[in-house]
Amino acid sequence: MVCCRLAARGPAGRASAEGQTAIDTALRRTIASRAELAQALLELAGRARRAVRCCSYDAAVFALDAAPLVAALDRLARDSRGARVQVLVEDPLWIETRAPRFKAMRRRLCHAVQVRAASDQDPLGDTVLWLVDDRHGLLLEPGPIVAGELWFDHQQFVRPMLAEFDRRWAAAAHDLPVVPLGL
Repeated sequence: MVCCRLAARGPAGRASAEGQTAIDTALRRTIASRAELAQALLELAGRARRAVRCCSYDAAVFALDAAPLVAALDRLARDSRGARVQVLVEDPLWIETRAPRFKAMRRRLCHAVQVRAASDQDPLGDTVLWLVDDRHGLLLEPGPIVAGELWFDHQQFVRPMLAEFDRRWAAAAHDLPVVPLGL
């Protein structure tokens, strides 16, 4: 995992005083393996205060069946009033069949944990995002190998992806049922 700190540069390459507060705290890490991804997701979930938003084709890449990650999301939803966990997927079958811990948490905390299927008119495709509040974000590159970027305290990186997620979330229209209908 490669880390680097960004510094705001003014004229002639000197750090500017006004840019020091926001950008100087930004931290970027590259993700190059599934182990680094699991560690990054736990760290992001631990930093969450208001919201976690994630989207991918089926959410398998986030390992929502892993006990530590589900416990961190459960803590967020229980401890923070008004906290939300929003999961946007194209195919919710993986969550229904392979993530029993996440489903149980969703059943217990249905007011805070929402899952939606993406609209057919605006499919997710290869988009893989994990956004925390409006400050931290993870963007994975498409492909069979896990590779991407993790940004801490960088609103300029996160806000465009947040707007894209919110647009797709609104287009998805409704939450999937917590329990299958008719049972």
